[in-house]
Amino acid sequence: MSKFKKYREARNAYRRHARLMAAADHLIYGRNAEEVAAADLIALAFGRHQIRITEAEAVDYLNAGLVRRNRIHRLAVPNA
Repeated sequence: MSKFKKYREARNAYRRHARLMAAADHLIYGRNAEEVAAADLIALAFGRHQIRITEAEAVDYLNAGLVRRNRIHRLAVPNA
């Protein structure tokens, strides 16, 4: 694999992560943790950025956003 392809993949992964974290933060801001659902992030990520994510991945991003804002409540991963 060329170094340019590795760089492009790393850049795309960074952009995807940044976009999903921004979407999670948007959902969390000004709301109680109980009001936020993984389905909301799935819809927002696809609607804004055309990114498809699983429910487990959405829960991970929402929990990361909650930790970033020092919230105690965490969302449970489905089927776990």
